Amino acid sequence: MKKLLPLLFFSLLALTGIAQCDDLFFSEYVEGYANNKALEIYNPTGNTINLGDYAIARFSNGSTVAGNTKVISLPSEMLAPEDVFVVVVDLRDTSLWDSQFDKPVWNGYNVIDTIYDNVTGEAVTDTFGNILIGPQYLDGSAIFGTEYNEQYDLQCKADAFLCPDYATNNAMYFNGNDAVALISGSEVALDGSNIVDVIGVIGEDPEVTLMQDAWVDEFGGWLTKDKTLVRNYDVTTGRNDFSEVISTTGGSFTGEGWTKNRKNDFSYLGIHNSVCNLDEVPEKYSCSLGPLSSSGVNLTAFEIYPNPNGIGELFIKAEEAVSQVEIFNIIGKRILLESNTSLLQEVNINLGNLQAGSYLVKVHFSNKHFSVRKLIIE
Repeated sequence: MKKLLPLLFFSLLALTGIAQCDDLFFSEYVEGYANNKALEIYNPTGNTINLGDYAIARFSNGSTVAGNTKVISLPSEMLAPEDVFVVVVDLRDTSLWDSQFDKPVWNGYNVIDTIYDNVTGEAVTDTFGNILIGPQYLDGSAIFGTEYNEQYDLQCKADAFLCPDYATNNAMYFNGNDAVALISGSEVALDGSNIVDVIGVIGEDPEVTLMQDAWVDEFGGWLTKDKTLVRNYDVTTGRNDFSEVISTTGGSFTGEGWTKNRKNDFSYLGIHNSVCNLDEVPEKYSCSLGPLSSSGVNLTAFEIYPNPNGIGELFIKAEEAVSQVEIFNIIGKRILLESNTSLLQEVNINLGNLQAGSYLVKVHFSNKHFSVRKLIIE
């Protein structure tokens, strides 16, 4: 019995830790440059959930009320267990690029180069003296070109774009001092009973209470402005206890349950690793490569031929059984998906009418690893 007690204890602890995985919650928050704003919603349950039964509410500048223009219902789409849904503010029109109000969400074509100090004109360096590079601006407006860089592409991570017109609805235009809530239903109940999760504190304006542009961590660093927040692995439910999320009942927000990342870091969007998942998943996600796991990427060798290809058919030969093949174009959009139910090590793929250019071939294997190769179509 003594040998079984520790095992029993930890088993009960594990069951207790995942017992609350019973409703949607925010798994990521992006407050970046201008309108680089996104929210990721995670389904920790074992059931498919209709997102149309939920909405996002913004409590602006310490307000305790989210009016009609600050509540936006989510699309009526089914979210599978352990999956996420990413919403991004709907500002994609590059013709508005020079507008000081409607700067478009980054699309991966931002010009990336050395960052210079606006005052001294000198190159900006980190604490180790390394020169920093990043998106370029002219008179406060971002510059974009013809070279694609997925690292600076927020648009490709979106499952839905919301709130295209600020005057009609601005729920997605949150800044560092706005509390953001996930609610069930289409409007906030008077007693707040349908609040599912909150980032920040409803009724508090940190510009007034903290003399800061955002809620801050224990060291005084910004949390909700110019940062990407990722929900911690052990979080199993949203923050909806009034003593935590309402200012008049003593609520506060110092980043508990969240990990803070740099401004404009979109690499975590699209996947969420949680104790609620039956199997552990990677923490990062690529629009072109899918889940990024350093332990399972390109460990299995495979060949593709002919490459360059001009015959309309691709031959794949691998060291392991192939379960699935995906092909992505240069901007990360998947244009072909084919499953190999027979789990053969050699498969043929009909390329159809793919136009000439560069593509990525992602081959999934039965051991859950995947490998990637570049394909040229002539």
